[in-house]
Amino acid sequence: MVYSTSDLITCDQEPIHILGHIQSHGYLVAVRPDNYQIIHTSANIVELVGQSADDLLGKSVGQLLSKTAQPADRLTNLLDQGRANQSWDTISPYRIELNERVWNLILHEYNGLILLEWEPAGDASMLPYNQQLVSQALNEVQASQSLSALLENTARRIKEIIGFDRVMVYQFGADWHGVVVAEVKEPHLEPFLGLHYPASDIPRQARELYKKNLVRLIADVHSTPSPILTVGDWPTDQPLDMTQAGLRAVSPVHIEYLKNMGVAASMSLSLMYRGELWGLISCHHDTPRFVDYTARQTAKFVSQLLSSALEFRRGEENHLQRDRSREVGRILHNQLVQHDNVTNALTMQPTTLLDLVEAGGAVLRFGGRF
Repeated sequence: MVYSTSDLITCDQEPIHILGHIQSHGYLVAVRPDNYQIIHTSANIVELVGQSADDLLGKSVGQLLSKTAQPADRLTNLLDQGRANQSWDTISPYRIELNERVWNLILHEYNGLILLEWEPAGDASMLPYNQQLVSQALNEVQASQSLSALLENTARRIKEIIGFDRVMVYQFGADWHGVVVAEVKEPHLEPFLGLHYPASDIPRQARELYKKNLVRLIADVHSTPSPILTVGDWPTDQPLDMTQAGLRAVSPVHIEYLKNMGVAASMSLSLMYRGELWGLISCHHDTPRFVDYTARQTAKFVSQLLSSALEFRRGEENHLQRDRSREVGRILHNQLVQHDNVTNALTMQPTTLLDLVEAGGAVLRFGGRF
């Protein structure tokens, strides 16, 4: 797809944290922390609890489960527990059965509201297998002899956890363009390893979100998102901020981008280096694919292992590169001393200028000739 300059400017300014929709595989409710009044809810909530958004907006969260087989006070008690603990991580995900199906309820508090997100729960029996993969990833972080081996091993572990067709490690440059520095993929896919992409592919505000929300899943690019509805007396200039919401819908520009690549589902994990965004683990799948919360957290932990290793490995490789450069410089110096022809000394011997720099080619201008 070819974008005009105005398209790229619009994309860079798009408020993607307040798009006003969620992905259709889940449900969302946002409540006030002081009285648990429902302020926002996704329009599809009726599918989950048998009550429409109009029936629920402005009511207490205790109303939410009143037409289900669950105790009506379950959510109120759960919110009380999270606030008493001053942590939502201790109760998320909370497994709950509704409509003869098990759901993960994920809670977090952001920008003055408590967000409750329901999404399908995965197979609990996979937890020991995922823990085994984490253990193997930790061993590989410790054993990898080079940064490139570490990146490829991490991509392979992520692919095992989430089952996507392609997993790439994407590194940002100083100007925020990106390059694929490691890749694990299914055999039928063309390789992306070594390809470069412009900074406009991942605009500024998207990079800022990647620093705050380290995991991003798009389960089905062809699905229709569900709008977020709001209680009538809520200020219109305060839309729901879904910076930390896993169900947050996707920019239409990005959806079109993925469709044009033939990608039906994607997932990204942030790689941090010294507090800044170093790159992403970018995952693509040819068909829609949902990854449940537990598997996403496992993949996130593996990506954080890589982030923690980046500083050590980068420093180690820089040290090795300095030693190698000194040795190559010594060899080139000896070749210049031993040969009358400077050009031959630098370009025609076993060690050449290319051994001194990371480049695919070099041009020597000497004595007025190239």
